[in-house]
Amino acid sequence: MKLFGSALLLLSIAATPAFAQEASPDVEVQAASVVPSYASIPSNAKSSGDLAGNSHWIWSHDSGTPGSAVASSHYPESSPSLDGKSREFYMSYTGKGGARFSVTFDHNTEVTHFVYDTYVYIENPSALANLELDMNQVMRNGKTVIYAFQCSGNTGVWEYSTISGNHPHWHSTGLACSPKKWTAKKWHHIQIASHRNSSGDVTYDWVNFDGTYKKVDKGGNGAIALHWAEGDLNLNFQLDGSEERGSVKMYADKLVIRYW
Repeated sequence: MKLFGSALLLLSIAATPAFAQEASPDVEVQAASVVPSYASIPSNAKSSGDLAGNSHWIWSHDSGTPGSAVASSHYPESSPSLDGKSREFYMSYTGKGGARFSVTFDHNTEVTHFVYDTYVYIENPSALANLELDMNQVMRNGKTVIYAFQCSGNTGVWEYSTISGNHPHWHSTGLACSPKKWTAKKWHHIQIASHRNSSGDVTYDWVNFDGTYKKVDKGGNGAIALHWAEGDLNLNFQLDGSEERGSVKMYADKLVIRYW
């Protein structure tokens, strides 16, 4: 993940040492699951709408990854899809390169709580080292808050970022996750909840993967001075390659940010 000088996030975080390998089994999408009380979303929460259909997606090779990457994105895709209109994200890479896909979805300095909610479908998970799901918000004081979370096949855990020394750093949640072990060609449901205080300290509250909810309750400083436009709210996907040469094709559907 990497920062870039316009209103969208391009942020590079150095790789962390390996943690324990993924321990939980692959889980397919569950039509209905029990939502714990800590994961409830208030009825007055705003919704971005399905961002898969947004026409302003852009992509870039992430210079924080080695090698190179070339990417593309296409909408609508009727298959695979949950509602007849998914978005395809494609990346070919060398040297374990990565690509980032970004879109701005609103302008709001007041909201402090977010749930990143999406379904993803990956044709060949073994070619994917990390799936990074990020969001950015520019506060009234001009600082950009980075909400960065990823399922890391390199470390085998969900990871979150904090800002230290004016640079982002990854930390382990201690919760097992590896995209390499996800079932191929099946829809997986991911939700990531986080909130911030007025200083830009971010707490990552909980994560849901295919109906299995886990508390996180970890975080730290997420604010950094990037001189972006006040109120910008941005969303990112990042795909990192796991091999010396390969490609990743991922589809996203029902991609929504809920915020209050």
